[in-house]
Amino acid sequence: MTTAKLSTALPVPEPRQRKKLAPPTSQEKFEDFLMDNRWLAVILLVLPLNYLFTSYWGLRDFLVRTVLSPLRSHERTVANIQAQIQKWRESGSKNFLCSRRPAFLQVTLRDGVYKHKDNAIDLPLYDILELDTKKRTVKVEPSVNIGQLTRFLIPKGWCIPVIPEYDDLTMGGMLNGYGIEGSSHKYGLFNDIIVSVDIIVGNGEVVHCSREENPDLFFALPWSYGGIGFAVMIEMQIIPVKKYCRLVYEPMRTVDEMVNRFTELAESVTPPEYLEGIQYDFHNGILTHGDFADKVGSDGIYNAMGKWWKPWFHRHAEILMKKDHPTVEYIPLRDYLHRHTRSLYWEGDLIIPIGNHWLFRHTLGWLMPPSVSFLKLTQTKSQRDHYFHKHIAQDYLLPLDKLKEGLELSHDVYEVYPLWLCPHAVLKTSPQGALRAPINNKEIEQYVDIGIWGVPGAVQRREVYDAHVANREYETWLRNNRGYQAMYAISEMTPEEFKEMFDMTLYDAARKKYGSVGVFMDVSQKVLVNKSKLGSNDFAKLV
Repeated sequence: MTTAKLSTALPVPEPRQRKKLAPPTSQEKFEDFLMDNRWLAVILLVLPLNYLFTSYWGLRDFLVRTVLSPLRSHERTVANIQAQIQKWRESGSKNFLCSRRPAFLQVTLRDGVYKHKDNAIDLPLYDILELDTKKRTVKVEPSVNIGQLTRFLIPKGWCIPVIPEYDDLTMGGMLNGYGIEGSSHKYGLFNDIIVSVDIIVGNGEVVHCSREENPDLFFALPWSYGGIGFAVMIEMQIIPVKKYCRLVYEPMRTVDEMVNRFTELAESVTPPEYLEGIQYDFHNGILTHGDFADKVGSDGIYNAMGKWWKPWFHRHAEILMKKDHPTVEYIPLRDYLHRHTRSLYWEGDLIIPIGNHWLFRHTLGWLMPPSVSFLKLTQTKSQRDHYFHKHIAQDYLLPLDKLKEGLELSHDVYEVYPLWLCPHAVLKTSPQGALRAPINNKEIEQYVDIGIWGVPGAVQRREVYDAHVANREYETWLRNNRGYQAMYAISEMTPEEFKEMFDMTLYDAARKKYGSVGVFMDVSQKVLVNKSKLGSNDFAKLV
């Protein structure tokens, strides 16, 4: 293998001057020790629990689609949900309605402390309802997750156009929140591939909505986080797919090279099907772009990277980054679409530091990944506080022409690497939802998601650092530059700042029109930190 010299001599912005922390106390040393060695508990407890849990749901899904299919009634389940809502009304409960889904099963950093016995509704909606290859649509219930859907569709030669990574992500969660993948520069966010939705609104009725029918409700749902109602059916576009992804890895040696090449491909008249960047430090990174392929070509090699004994994708790509030329691989499509799943992107490096070692991969790799849900379930309060103070988990969505500025600010504020770069289109709709219309009256505007997940440089150097102040600085910059924050993360915004970032005009009107006010919790109450309930050292206690 011919290797290239990495960019180490180019100027890198100096880190901010911060005071050194005092030597750690005995308690801090003990907390650090527990965090540094938490991987033992993950291997001995979380991975076995997760394996049993996923095995149960895999068996259940198989039985529902085969033996139990004649007994399954979607309509009866929906009627039962409506009956529960009517019972809630008759009880006189003043707590807002919410799902009974345990908080630890939600792929978010927040705890569902708003869930109570008198307001939590059972929503047993876990199944794929209908595949229509003539219409090119698939209908699912909202608790169907990405892993379940790709296992069902891809062997049949179909898939939804936007496949967010984690197996645990549900269709309902991404409808009400956001979902993104390397194909989003072509198709938009997950919300943009939705054809229609059935939703139980505030008055208990089931309303069908689409771009043509009740469009005000349809376009108000994205980024509403359950503030309008309970989705009970989601219909999505599907596209024909091929057996392989032909993936090209291009090493990048400067931040300008990454920004320029990334922009060129994202805005191309004939863009690749998939596009992604990983920035390993301020200058060095790798850009990958891929398209469908029927067979393995002579210009590349076959890589079944989904096998449990294979190296984690980001570590494999880091090796290829050090070459002095592009590399081509042919990857089974589902392996590519779930390339970051086993390692939870690069969070796996922190959760199980030995996870990418060949011995671990060959002996216990089949148990990966640890479920985000079970990681949350097994955290102590002190570990959660430790995590909130010393770790960053954010996705920031910004106009593509602000990418370099966004990378520079990330380095200045967080100094976290690797960084994930994922393009996505913001579409003009009628009416317009929470994401504002493209500028200059365009139908589409390219954005980029910068995923920032890891331990800040200042924390690693044991310097004084406040992650919450850093978040506020980046959030302020986003609002000033037409950017958005993924709201699964911890936000420091006030409700007023939230509505400055997102246009909630349509959402507010839909809540009033469909009787959701006073029934479902408002989005700002659910996703923002209630600072009046926080102590100076307790950022893990959220609304």
